[in-house]
Amino acid sequence: MLPSAPFTVPAPPVDSLTSYRGRHLKIVARILLDWPSPLPGWLARTYQQVRPALAECFRASPGAFYSALSLPTVAAPACGADLLAAVPQLLVELARQRALPEGGVFWGAPVSRLVVPALAVARRFESPRVGMLFGNGVVTVSPTEEWVLAPGEGGAWPLAEGGWLLGADTNPLAMMELHPDKSGNALDFGQATPAEWVASIDRARARVARYLPALAAEHRTLLAGIVPVGQHGEKSLSASYKEAIGLAYLSLHPSSLTMTEALVHEVQHTKANLLSWSDPLVENSDERYPSPVRPDPRPLWGVLLAVHAFLPVALIHRAMYQSGDPEHDPGRYREVLQVNHDGMEVLRAHARPTPLGRQLVDGMDALEAAFWAEANG
Repeated sequence: MLPSAPFTVPAPPVDSLTSYRGRHLKIVARILLDWPSPLPGWLARTYQQVRPALAECFRASPGAFYSALSLPTVAAPACGADLLAAVPQLLVELARQRALPEGGVFWGAPVSRLVVPALAVARRFESPRVGMLFGNGVVTVSPTEEWVLAPGEGGAWPLAEGGWLLGADTNPLAMMELHPDKSGNALDFGQATPAEWVASIDRARARVARYLPALAAEHRTLLAGIVPVGQHGEKSLSASYKEAIGLAYLSLHPSSLTMTEALVHEVQHTKANLLSWSDPLVENSDERYPSPVRPDPRPLWGVLLAVHAFLPVALIHRAMYQSGDPEHDPGRYREVLQVNHDGMEVLRAHARPTPLGRQLVDGMDALEAAFWAEANG
């Protein structure tokens, strides 16, 4: 029997993410209702004109407001300091939910794109439109164009376990990349069709549901959008951002097991990033040490993310072995166990966790030690 690992492998209600998700949404709401970053004069005036209407929407329909903020298409530009994308994305979601004040809300700044995953719509304006009136169920794009918010196609594709494969990305930080082998996360379907992407992702998530149903339930709560970032042969590339909770960037890999690992990996990063909005988790997170999965020395936070991501991957490999799954890869399982052991040794020697981080790190420590003893006993 393996020990529990709070906030690594879910064991609700002890480590429920609900309160942390709520705190994060309150932070995003505060950002949008009281924009913290300096703005140029023209944009500051536009924002001040729309701010009372946003506050009224929040007061009158908090459920709809928080529902909109839970989407990375809204929260990512808000947390990434892109007001020009964040406010229109919020307004179009409130318009879809018919939660705007009577008469609508006018946004007088340029709008270059609007993405509505629930309607499978992603509209890009070749010339940014200045001045849009957002009403309940309709957007007046220009004096001669009224856009009725109805289901479309090509902007997003629903996934069997929840969330969407996205055909557009509003994250302003997507091209910021710290990995030495990558140059950002530009949206790219490669040579595959959206249907092929969806089938691959659904198959990978079905494996999580089969072997770790509690983790799959977390994925249904946390994973709102997947951005495709191309095909790279046998190389699997993925990414996630603290500012884009619920968003994962994935490449399409020929191995379904590799796709499963990548999905678990990025949702684990999302989970740790979500917790970090409430607590830093590790006091010395910027100190650099050798990483078990990267060629370059990594901040201790990166080492923690690696072990935190690969522990549930190890659980899936173990469950596949125990069930006699024909796709079980014993060599890969040993690699994952070694990565976790090497990374955990760094954390044991150097990490100074905060109180919440102590729960996380102690659970990771106990689970990794049990894995290592089982494999080498």
